[in-house]
Amino acid sequence: MGIVLGILCLVCFCILSLKAITKKFHFEKMDGLLMRIHKPVSVLLIALCVLHILWVVPVLKNRSIFVIVSGIASMLIMILLICLMHIKKDNQKRIWWHRVLTVLMVICIIGHIVAYIIDFKEYQYMVTNISFDDIDLENIKDGVYDGEYDAGYIYARVEVEIIKGEIISIHLVEHRNEQGKKAESILEDVVSNQKIDVDAVSGATNSSNVIKKAIENALKEAQ
Repeated sequence: MGIVLGILCLVCFCILSLKAITKKFHFEKMDGLLMRIHKPVSVLLIALCVLHILWVVPVLKNRSIFVIVSGIASMLIMILLICLMHIKKDNQKRIWWHRVLTVLMVICIIGHIVAYIIDFKEYQYMVTNISFDDIDLENIKDGVYDGEYDAGYIYARVEVEIIKGEIISIHLVEHRNEQGKKAESILEDVVSNQKIDVDAVSGATNSSNVIKKAIENALKEAQ
């Protein structure tokens, strides 16, 4: 849903930005139409931005700093742009500031989109290249071992209890995810089968693999 709201924000911004083109090239009918819808679209843009922020706040830990900074910068410039348009009385200065802030906002939005694409590609690469090694449980001393795995958009940290060469229990300390909550049931499968590479939970493959990798890292640390 966060990405959908982001796309809708971009569409609204593009509609508002079209006015600069229609005015410059004297497309009077189109310019008149955009002038009439300018305020409603501006209000819609603000509302969508607020909803977008509220939606992504819970998953900010899963995003790169560049995605966060560029998104915040875009929002702040938009607020500044709106405020200045109402404060500035001088029409020439208002137009100048409008152009400058619009250009800055375009740069930040492009940076936000590019940063998100790069971030998402790195996440996809990590989760599609997760592999698992065979762990000999009999060579692991009794104890509770901590392991984690961070794939960017998904993070898992576990505590694995080993007694007499068997996995007795697995405690999921932390699981940052967006749609992979049901993958947590995989802990029971690992304990029941006494192996890490069990079948992923349907509909939550990536979270399943990240959790399993965290378990593997805990056991590797114990060896």
